[in-house]
Amino acid sequence: MKTKSTKSGFTIIELLVVVSIIGLLLSLLIPAVGKARDSALTTQSLANLRNMSSACGSYGADWSDRQPTFIFDDLGQHISGISNASEAEYLKNTGGCCPSMVLGYGGYIGKCAGGAKGGKGIWGFWSSCDASVGSGSNLAYSLPIILSPSWTGDAGVVGTGGWRIPNVRAFSQYVGGKFYDKVFYAPKDKYSMERVQPALEVGDDFSLICEVPDGWVQSTYCFSPAAMFCPDVLGSKKGCISFSGTGPTGLLPASFRSPSVGQAGFPDLKTRMLEHSWLQNKEGPDFNPKFSTDVPYFFNQCVNSAPGTLFFDGHVALTGCNDSMDANAQVRASNTDAGSTKKERGLFVTDTLAVLPGPWSGYGGYFTGADGQDGADFNFDTQVNTSFHVFTTDGILGRDFISAK
Repeated sequence: MKTKSTKSGFTIIELLVVVSIIGLLLSLLIPAVGKARDSALTTQSLANLRNMSSACGSYGADWSDRQPTFIFDDLGQHISGISNASEAEYLKNTGGCCPSMVLGYGGYIGKCAGGAKGGKGIWGFWSSCDASVGSGSNLAYSLPIILSPSWTGDAGVVGTGGWRIPNVRAFSQYVGGKFYDKVFYAPKDKYSMERVQPALEVGDDFSLICEVPDGWVQSTYCFSPAAMFCPDVLGSKKGCISFSGTGPTGLLPASFRSPSVGQAGFPDLKTRMLEHSWLQNKEGPDFNPKFSTDVPYFFNQCVNSAPGTLFFDGHVALTGCNDSMDANAQVRASNTDAGSTKKERGLFVTDTLAVLPGPWSGYGGYFTGADGQDGADFNFDTQVNTSFHVFTTDGILGRDFISAK
C-alpha cells in the first residue's frame, strides 16, 4: 500500500511575517548601534583631552606652572598696538628677533604644485629678523589669537593663532613628540581626520600635505585664548582694555605674559581646552556657508553644540552653548545697577574688539556677530550668541559657567 507524502514549508504569509519582524528588529538595532558608536567616539575624544591635561601638567612643571605660550613676555612693551605692530618694530626696539612657531621635521606628502617634492627639513611659521619687513608677519601665529588682519596681511587667518595649534612642537613634545598625532584629532571630526590621515601614516612629526589647503591640518582641539593673555587684558575691574591703543589704558606692557595655572579663579568652571568644531548634537550641514572655504561650523555657532571640554581642575565634560548663555544672562542680570538699565560684564566680554575690523564688530563674539560685510552672522541658528572659552571675562581668573558638570 502506498502512502502519500506531504512536504512541509513556510507559507508566503509566514515569510512576510518573518521579514517584517527582522525589519522591525533592524530598525530598533541600527539606531542603537549608531548611538553606541557615537558614544564611543565621544569617549575617545574626552580621553584625548585627559591626555592633553597630563601634557599641560608636564609643560607647567618645566615652565613655572605657566600656561602654554609661544610669544615673548615683553612683546607688549615694544609694539605700538595690536592692529599695526610688526616684527620689524620689535626688532628695532629690542635688537632681537621674535620667536618662530616651529611645527616639526619632515618632508612632503603627495604631489605639490609644480611637482615640487624636495628633501626633509624643519617646518614652521618663521619670524623675520629683517627690519624692512612690513606689518604682515608669521609672528601672528605665535600670538594667543590673531585679532587683526594687519598682522598677516590676510583677513582669512583672523581668529587663528597659538590657541588653535596645540600640536606645535613647543607643546607636542609633552604628548607624543609629533604634530600629527591622533590625540590631537577627535575621531568624530571626520573632516579633519580624513584630511590628516596621510600624515598619520608617515613617521615624520610634521610633513607638508600637498592635497589640502595651506598644506597642514589644524588640531581639532584648542586652548582658551582668554587664559593665555594677562588677565587684565579682558579684565572687568578697569573696564575694557583695548588692544588698539585707543582704550582706557591701551596695550598693556604685560598683555602677552601668560599667567600661571595656579591663578585660575574657578578651576572647575574655567575651560582650558575643548573641541573647536561643532561635533556634538550635530544637525546641520558639514560646512559653514559664511566662509569662503570648506570650514566646519564652530563649537559656538549652534545653541545645541556641546563640545568635549577640559577644565583647569583636570576634569572633562560635555559643555554647552546653551548653558554658557544662560549662565552669562544670570551674571549680567545680577550685575545690573540698581535703578539703571546699564549692565556690567557677564561671563564673556562682548565689546572688547569692536574697534577692530572683521568678525568682532557688533555683538563682538567669536564669529557669532556681524561679518562686517553683509551684516549676516556665522551662526547655524539665530539663538546662539556666546564667546565662552575665547573671550572669557578676566581671562584665567574668570569662569565660563556658574555650575560644574
